[in-house]
Amino acid sequence: MDNAVWLSALVLLALVLASLAVLGLSGWRLYRVLKGTQKRIGVAAASLSAEADRLSAAMAALPERQAEVQDAVARLGMRVKALGVLASAASEAADILRAPLRYVGR
Repeated sequence: MDNAVWLSALVLLALVLASLAVLGLSGWRLYRVLKGTQKRIGVAAASLSAEADRLSAAMAALPERQAEVQDAVARLGMRVKALGVLASAASEAADILRAPLRYVGR
């Protein structure tokens, strides 16, 4: 009967050691996966940070750009008014030049 107790203790010890080995390998794999994931997350975070910085700079430049666009629109409005005056003057001049044709006939 003493041999069965020692044999059971040895089998139990072998099972515990095998379980510890499997647990150790699983822990090592988990460590490697977590380390790789952390690297990928770090790269993605740096990329995201760079994109946020770029967008922040673009947003900071937006009011300046908007002021430039408004100035350009104002200048364009003034040019349209001037062109309207020139077009009406040209139309009047063309009417004056065509006036003798009304009397002579074509």
